[in-house]
Amino acid sequence: MRKILTLAAAGLLTTFASAEEVFKLEKTQITATREERPELDIPAGVETVTHEEIEMERQYNISEMLEGLPGVQATTKNGGYDVRLIIRGGGLKAPYAVREINILLDGVPITDPDGFSRLDFIDPQMLEQIEIVKGPNSTLYGANSAGGVVNFITINPFKFQGYKIRAGYGNYSTYMYRLLYGGNNGNNVYYNANFSYRKSDSWREWNRFESFQTMTKIGWLIDDASSLETTVSFTKSDLQLPGSLDKDEFEENPAQQTSSPWRKSGRYSRIFFWSNKYTNEISDSLTLKATAYLQRWTHYHPVFGRVNEGGSYVGGIDAQLEIKHKLFGKNSLLITGVQGRYDHYNSKRYTYELCKFIDGTIDYCRNATADNQIEYVLTDNKDQLYDDQKNRNYTVGIFAQETVNFSDKFLMDFGLRLDTVKFDIEKTSFYTLEYVYNRTYRYYGPYYIKYDAPVYEKATKTWNYISPRVGVVYKFVPNWSVYGTISTGFQTPQDSELLVNPGLDASYTVNYEVGTRAVGNRFYVSSAVFFMVTKNEIVRTYTPEGDRWYMNAGKTHKKGFEFEAKVKLLRGVYVGGSYTYYNFKYKSFVYQDDEGNIIDYSGNKMHYIPRYMYSLYSMGRFPIGLKYRVEVNTWGPYYADDANTEKYSDYKNITNIMIGYEKGKKWEVSFDVRNVFDKKYAAQYLKTDWGYNIYPAPPRTYMIRASYKF
Repeated sequence: MRKILTLAAAGLLTTFASAEEVFKLEKTQITATREERPELDIPAGVETVTHEEIEMERQYNISEMLEGLPGVQATTKNGGYDVRLIIRGGGLKAPYAVREINILLDGVPITDPDGFSRLDFIDPQMLEQIEIVKGPNSTLYGANSAGGVVNFITINPFKFQGYKIRAGYGNYSTYMYRLLYGGNNGNNVYYNANFSYRKSDSWREWNRFESFQTMTKIGWLIDDASSLETTVSFTKSDLQLPGSLDKDEFEENPAQQTSSPWRKSGRYSRIFFWSNKYTNEISDSLTLKATAYLQRWTHYHPVFGRVNEGGSYVGGIDAQLEIKHKLFGKNSLLITGVQGRYDHYNSKRYTYELCKFIDGTIDYCRNATADNQIEYVLTDNKDQLYDDQKNRNYTVGIFAQETVNFSDKFLMDFGLRLDTVKFDIEKTSFYTLEYVYNRTYRYYGPYYIKYDAPVYEKATKTWNYISPRVGVVYKFVPNWSVYGTISTGFQTPQDSELLVNPGLDASYTVNYEVGTRAVGNRFYVSSAVFFMVTKNEIVRTYTPEGDRWYMNAGKTHKKGFEFEAKVKLLRGVYVGGSYTYYNFKYKSFVYQDDEGNIIDYSGNKMHYIPRYMYSLYSMGRFPIGLKYRVEVNTWGPYYADDANTEKYSDYKNITNIMIGYEKGKKWEVSFDVRNVFDKKYAAQYLKTDWGYNIYPAPPRTYMIRASYKF
């Protein structure tokens, strides 16, 4: 019987796994190669977070499940759904959300064409597995995969039957609720429906979070060879953004709100997601997999200087064929396909409504002047139209990957992809925002200037890129493999960068990597060494007139070493850890600042990249029902700026614990504490031309959870 008919039975058997099988030493994933393989057979740096490991976490923020993984920096600056995610340096340029990393939800891309991803799509309580590919992988996933790929996989409708309810309460008025129901119609239709709610008043001022999410999945086993899976989800997520602090504010009281003029920032989003996946095993040697999807998101987004109100319609397809055949007389698999996507984005930004001026008066923000600037906004309400932008972005990619199994010990992947990405951007501006120094009040502050006539800008750009990849795996023995790979990726500019300089090219990354993995009955070990070269990095500079400009001028070299190990001590008890070493430098980084000075950072270390990171943990689940997890995470010192003038080194020995009890796979209760010793440290500590940009990390927080399955 073909694999597709065993999905439901396999899911039910997994539910009743014994204590020894709960935490897997040998893992499999699909994302790295677009086919399910053991990690031992994957010629790339990968991480797989299983459902059992996810269940040991709080499941409130995605960063909880990613921190501590080698090569991965995961933290949160604003709580709620916010995640600061960097993989081997990819994502460093993102001031918020995620860039340079291709984010997938059940294999469907939720990353914008300019590489921007928002993780309010993801419901942490619905996750079945997280699959991470470290380093560039544009060969299989196209543009904006230069830093890696992360695939968030939700609970399969074929695997869960019954009801499950969960409730949690934590300090700072933090709540989480979840109801999951799964069933079938007695024949070949399976389904599940999930409803979840998260809310927190937070430990910081102006940082309230509230989210409601629902997801329904329907799976239909059409016949012995084909299936159809449909997913529909809706998210309503509201998050107040407290902003960064300067050095004195951080030392005085990290819970306070920012002193920035724009202290009513936030993001209030509504998201609809729909996808259909069709699988057909046409013959023993030919399988078709096709996905069509539609997304609609909108947000009200007060941020720096403007109130953004807009959204996007996104539609796309992903179709691939898996062809088993012989090549050089050896068993081979050809995976080939096409991806297409269209993004229809409209955004209107507005001036803030009411402000306090530096002379103490309260008035419409648009009435501020160079002699009486804005001190801070009083509300997050919008007022006058600041600008109107329309983006029409298209992406098409054709890919092929040939896997040749020369023997039981040796396999090789060859991959090639051709991508076309087109941006068509129009923007009409009615206001501009200026900062000036007021000698009377000794204050450097902002004010709006209305143009005499609307300013129209347009940028149209098409990129065509070829992304090759080659990888080999050799097994000395069945459970010990070594691999080598050369992979590539490219990153398109942001729309704001392209409007300034329509001639910008995409940056291009080549990764050279070797690694090894070994797994036994009681241990798992992996390590990797990599060297990445990125050319055409986009650098911000200024014209002789002092106007902001972007150009392709940067080049970076990233060298790193990663190590991970897990050992089974007793029945159901494991200890493990990871270590990462980074040496990331700007090979070439020269630009002109706003005063006309030539700045040369060539040879400097990249900011916010720790010299090293390590994590130690122990976790266990016993036959009597007790379970626990203890982890300690440390980041080594990193530079706070590209000038390398100051280091930050207080992100160390952050300890989290969880203890729980479960009975008969029916009910479970747990208590977890994050930052057990209430350490004061920064999730992000940066130094800019305008001062410090510090986001404090959360103090000690706790959560009590209880769930019941029936």
